[in-house]
Amino acid sequence: MFFISRFLILLSLPVCLVAQTDTAAPERLPLGQAGALPDNTSSLSQKAADAFAKRDWNTARAAYKEMLEVDAENGLVWGNLGAVEQQSGQLKEAIACFEKSVRFNPGLIQSWNALGLLHADNGDVYLAISMFSRAIHEDPTDPRAHNYLAIAARSLGWTSTAESALQRAIELNPKYGIAHFNLALLYVDQKPPSVELARRHYEQALSLGVEKDEIVERRLKE
Repeated sequence: MFFISRFLILLSLPVCLVAQTDTAAPERLPLGQAGALPDNTSSLSQKAADAFAKRDWNTARAAYKEMLEVDAENGLVWGNLGAVEQQSGQLKEAIACFEKSVRFNPGLIQSWNALGLLHADNGDVYLAISMFSRAIHEDPTDPRAHNYLAIAARSLGWTSTAESALQRAIELNPKYGIAHFNLALLYVDQKPPSVELARRHYEQALSLGVEKDEIVERRLKE
């Protein structure tokens, strides 16, 4: 199980690239990436997941901490505890938990992505880029990490890097609506704007469930 919340990373653009909207409950990872939870903690794991779904952070936190008493070096539990701290607004604690998560299990790309999002939200974009790059190193096929990298790169004006990362995200997942939307934003902001390319990706984003954006709609008509 694992969860990363939605983040909006503001850029120096009339409109901003947006991060992936993930589910509102922990998601199950492939066992090869996630590793295993501590032995004999399935009931605690279910208790934590149920509490998380109800946004009962105190109960979820207590359950994950009890699991860590069984195995203090379980990266998956540290990652889930980080998600609890993140959702409850304890961002410093969340960063500390995610750092322990990747220390004990470097293959947890969700923890690398979460660290990147948190550091970007704190304004440390270079550190965020290193986190997203490490996520891509661990799993080059994760489209979200490429999307997050594009957001951070664009905030530094690295347009070609952002474009390549978004194209890769879409190549990996052609139905990744947010990546199509973000690529449309890049194209509409070019000077001169690549209107047809922007429209193509914007319409694809809408067809995949992304909400209409008034600013983009206006820019496409200019």
